[in-house]
Amino acid sequence: MSDTKNGDRNHRNHESGEPRRGIPFRETVIGLLSAAVFVSLFYLWGEEIFPRSAGRLGGIFPFVGAVALTLAVTLFLSEWFGFAGREVRKVRLAARDFLFLCSLSLILLFLAKGVVEVLPSVPLWNRTVPARLYVYLIPLPAFAMIVRVLLNSEVAILFTVAASVLSAAAAGGRWPALLFLLLSGTAGAARSGRIQDRYRMLLVGIMTAPICALGAIALELAFHGTAGIWWAGLFAGINVLAAGPITLAILPLAEYAFGYASDIRLMELASTGHPLLKRLMLEAPGTFHHSVIVGTLAEAGASAIHANPLLCRVAALFHDVGKVSKPQYFSENQAGSENVHDVLSPGMSRVVILSHVKEGLRLAKEYRLGDGIAEIIAQHHGTSYLYYFLDKAQAEIQERRATEETFRYPGPRPRTREGAIIMLADSVEAAARSLKDPSQAELDEMVMRIVNRAYLDGQLNECDMTLRDLHAVSQAFMRILSAVLHARVDYPESGKGPPA
Repeated sequence: MSDTKNGDRNHRNHESGEPRRGIPFRETVIGLLSAAVFVSLFYLWGEEIFPRSAGRLGGIFPFVGAVALTLAVTLFLSEWFGFAGREVRKVRLAARDFLFLCSLSLILLFLAKGVVEVLPSVPLWNRTVPARLYVYLIPLPAFAMIVRVLLNSEVAILFTVAASVLSAAAAGGRWPALLFLLLSGTAGAARSGRIQDRYRMLLVGIMTAPICALGAIALELAFHGTAGIWWAGLFAGINVLAAGPITLAILPLAEYAFGYASDIRLMELASTGHPLLKRLMLEAPGTFHHSVIVGTLAEAGASAIHANPLLCRVAALFHDVGKVSKPQYFSENQAGSENVHDVLSPGMSRVVILSHVKEGLRLAKEYRLGDGIAEIIAQHHGTSYLYYFLDKAQAEIQERRATEETFRYPGPRPRTREGAIIMLADSVEAAARSLKDPSQAELDEMVMRIVNRAYLDGQLNECDMTLRDLHAVSQAFMRILSAVLHARVDYPESGKGPPA
């Protein structure tokens, strides 16, 4: 459940007893390489950026000025995004997110410097276009759209403000540049949410271009009069129209380097032609059918609370993919055959069942499903009990040959609303399958029992779900289950006439 005060959120790892995770090795390597690249770029820019680089130290250590400027910019971005991550509810930045945002901001700073310094020196343009107008070509809209597609709207707004300040400073600190960058970045991010195909990404630029062109004309008219207003509008329109193709070009690189999965990538993963889903269909058909129903439930639950329905549906398809290694050990794949767990001890059954989460994470990495789906695979059982085998092991527990805690999943508990929804949908679907011709009242009671059990067991303590969200998700589950498990008419056998 979500905490009522942001301060409580800072102590979640201590309360849950889970160790605080450090910065992953991949992010550490990327961070160090990025820092080295930016220091080198600042140094190569030389005296244009810092003419008196570090005073006397600059003569002894030529890189001092570059390191100092990199440090100052990094401190600004660290404090800006760090404060937002602690205090804004929907801004929860992992190490990779922080590194991704800082890298984009610094890249944009250099692009802005290049636009205002290099383009005016082109012989064909330097006589007809005033040098100040090139600020309207700084590609902030594309970068804001990338952040909106890969993260969320709150982070996109924060990135737009930080990147606008840095880019405007690189462009000479002009007010029109700052205001235009804020306008174009916000307009692009506002129209690029839930983009599930490439054509819509291009459409975002077409929809946003008139607004930014009008804004550029207004700013130029306000600060510099009528001279150059049409060039300003043209440059702004071209900038925003090019944002769509630029975003489509950078998205695959960002997904590969940082483990993101955009909605476009999720649509590709949802195809039944995906090799891992093919394996699941052929080797564990019962698990695949279970995953499809869980995806339907999770998608409805996410829509009810304005979470990400596409992520829920696609992650649900892969959440039990680890079962392909031992499908016969899971009841949905036994198809009326003997239950192999009848001849296994509860402890051995526990080991086999728990292993499907670790195997799922291995397959997610092998098939590059993205960190978002991998995290849901790890979290979809939380630290809940294996209730069936816990009940079978009561004799061993009473004899102190086992403990109840050994029959818990290792976790972690869901840390996102999408992860919590899939955990609840997984439990609800499995329980509903065990009911014989349930009435609507029985379905409602079963859903509420499972949701309350997860809440009381603390499985929802790490995610931002409110009681209102839980109620809406439960209602969505009930509606879908009543449709999936509806009663059917008994048809007479073919060829038989009326009874005598």
